[in-house]
Formats: sequence, C-alpha cells, structure tokens
Amino acid sequence: MATEPITLDEAKTHLRVDSAEDNALITGLITTARLFVENWTCRKLITTLIEKIYDVPIDSFALPSPPLQEVTKIEIVNDAGEKTEVSSALYNVDPSVDTPGRVQLKTGSVWPDHREFASFIVTFKAGYGDNPSDVPEMLRQAVFQILRHI
Repeated sequence: MATEPITLDEAKTHLRVDSAEDNALITGLITTARLFVENWTCRKLITTLIEKIYDVPIDSFALPSPPLQEVTKIEIVNDAGEKTEVSSALYNVDPSVDTPGRVQLKTGSVWPDHREFASFIVTFKAGYGDNPSDVPEMLRQAVFQILRHI
C-alpha cells in the first residue's frame, strides 16, 4: 500500500520529532497503527484490492471490510480448475459506507456451474479512498493515537 491515512510529516508533528533520523521507523509505525485501526474497526481505511474465496455461491452475501467501493470481478471455478469470469449482468452490487457492501444474484439468474469448494472468487476494492483526506477524521485521529502508544 503506497498511501497511508496520515503522512510522515503529520506523524512527526504529532510525535514532536524534528529530525529525519527516524523516518523509516515512523513510516513503519504508521503502517502498524493503520493495521491496528483496520483490524479493530473491521474496515479498510485506504483503497485496498481484496480477493475473497467462497466454497459455494449463494443468492445474496455481504463482503467484508467496508466501505465497499466496487466489485471488480467475480469468477467461478469449474471441476477442471478453470476460472470463468461471471457477467456483471447476473448480479447487483450494493455498496455501503456504513455497513458491508452486498452482492445479490438478479431475479431469474443463476450462477454458472462450479465445483463444490473454493469455487467462487470475488475481487473487490474497499476503503474510503486513495488519499489521506478521504479517510474520516475520527479514524485518522485513531491512527495518530495508536501511533503515539506503540
């Protein structure tokens, strides 16, 4: 991940560090603090590409790590182990900032044939955006507070 919810300069100001001597350490601590906040909130702060594998597709399911930005693709794996991308015309996506996004099979549609395990692969983007300013201030402040204590 190239972008973090707080910048190195913001972190150094918060920690009252003036020199560049500990830049690498502080950069690593920013990542650690972000990961802690993401794990605690079960959310992604900055845009992240996620691949979730299910055994059997169901008609409607929630995707983890809100907020959901978009479903980039859904693939089905057949008995021979071959992947086939599912047409987006077969399903609807309901992104949500406050709750996990959902995917729902459209009425009258069926998922393509698939094997019975690890057969349904959903690739999606989650997070508030690509820039620190996209992250809600309350979550940025949480990263600052964790950073101060690690």
